[in-house]
Amino acid sequence: MKVIDAHVHIYPPEFDSDRDKIAADEPWFAALTSSKCHKWGTAEELIASMDANGVERAFATSFAFRDQGLCRAANDYVLDAAKKFPGRILPLAVVSPMRRGAAEEIARCADAGAVGVGELFPNGQNLDITDAAQTWRLVAACDERGLFILFHTAEQAGHQYAGKGSVGAREAAKFCVNHPEARVVFAHFGGGLWAFESMPDMKLYLSNAYYDTAAMPWLYSSDVLRAVFANGAGGKLLFGSDWPILDFPRYEKLIDAAGLTEAQKTALLCGNADKLLAVRK
Repeated sequence: MKVIDAHVHIYPPEFDSDRDKIAADEPWFAALTSSKCHKWGTAEELIASMDANGVERAFATSFAFRDQGLCRAANDYVLDAAKKFPGRILPLAVVSPMRRGAAEEIARCADAGAVGVGELFPNGQNLDITDAAQTWRLVAACDERGLFILFHTAEQAGHQYAGKGSVGAREAAKFCVNHPEARVVFAHFGGGLWAFESMPDMKLYLSNAYYDTAAMPWLYSSDVLRAVFANGAGGKLLFGSDWPILDFPRYEKLIDAAGLTEAQKTALLCGNADKLLAVRK
């Protein structure tokens, strides 16, 4: 079965060697890269993992900094990787939405082949996604170029961990109410936002929202997959591994345990991602 991984991270080697210098001015980067769960991964290592695990394509991003210059450096690496491995790596661009030059960087990356923008970190980048005054420029720039947006979200219950943040279902829902036209993916099951797809009014607002499974083995049992499909949101769930911290085999066991139909597995592992890409203008 074809597999598309909709959430992976790759890093230029200098981010590792310059980690302490970068971290001094980037608190979110400092917190995540000092976590015991963090791993560095290059484009070449990603391709090796994909080949070993039968992953056909991956949506690849790097790290969303506050500094626009660092975002540009991250984008250059991801865009170059996509050229080096055409058709295997589909690049996502990162920008600092509250800093000057974000729209221009989105346009530059779109022209170079980016299919989306993200994974953006609202807490780490001082972005309030519930405030339309802060988000409309980002949405407009992505809509103009036919790009979707990937936001980091997290369940606002359970244990705390590095990089969890305070953006969950409530904030993600408000973004969709403000921008129902925006194609948006909320990472980590949208912090539970998928559950509100059963509310008729929210289902309308969430028409263009998707959710990914990144970090699922650390957060949920296989029951969550059955629940998402039972709730009618299975056609909007993307397989995302959050590689290099996790890879496909960890998810394969949970997917098998969920007892999904073959049609549901196909939707999760590739069909929904193909659908998201097909909407691009």
